[in-house]
Amino acid sequence: MHCTLGICNQAVLNYHAQNEHYTYLYGLPMKLKDPGTILSDKVQTKTFKGKEYLVLKVNYEGGVGDDVWYFYFDPKSYAMEVYQFYHAELENDGEYILLEGLEEINGILMPKTRLWYYNKDDKFLGTDILIKK
Repeated sequence: MHCTLGICNQAVLNYHAQNEHYTYLYGLPMKLKDPGTILSDKVQTKTFKGKEYLVLKVNYEGGVGDDVWYFYFDPKSYAMEVYQFYHAELENDGEYILLEGLEEINGILMPKTRLWYYNKDDKFLGTDILIKK
């Protein structure tokens, strides 16, 4: 395979950015305490896909992140069941991720399955499944 240095470097940057994204998602909700995370003062009640949730809006300081995130918690168990993000919220872009099931990894319960959809048209994007080795 032949590539220019610029293209190879971009591929490496894309790889690292994707790994950081997945590390962030698997670190939730604890990652909400990271420096540069701005939690809304108010928790909203919102119905999403026919279920009522407690919803926390999160922004980030410059240099930390540009997207707007919403985290959906079950009002009885407080389990996080959905994350949603927008690059430009007024354009209804971005995605939402439904969490299903739990898998215990080294004593920590983590979402077993993540189902990804576009915000704009609910188009299914893919599934991540956590598999214990």
